[in-house]
Amino acid sequence: MAISGRRRFDDDKVVKYETAEKDFEVEVSRTLNKWCVTVYQLPDRQIVVQDFYPERWKALARAQDFIRLLNQRKKKEEEGLARSRDDDDY
Repeated sequence: MAISGRRRFDDDKVVKYETAEKDFEVEVSRTLNKWCVTVYQLPDRQIVVQDFYPERWKALARAQDFIRLLNQRKKKEEEGLARSRDDDDY
């Protein structure tokens, strides 16, 4: 099947993801003929990291990786606190 050179209507849309705790936001947007992935710390939207990719699918994949890592960070912090509380009981 041939691939059309025409863009889909949603290719230029900005895609946003938020962490479960709503303390970070990851945004994928088209910038300077590349796809930009930006991680913001909420609520002031301070930029934590920004990276550029030549293809949209790579940028979307990286954005999802960032969200997964940020959500895991929260879980590990909670596990660490639970372990330290268990250690205090002995």
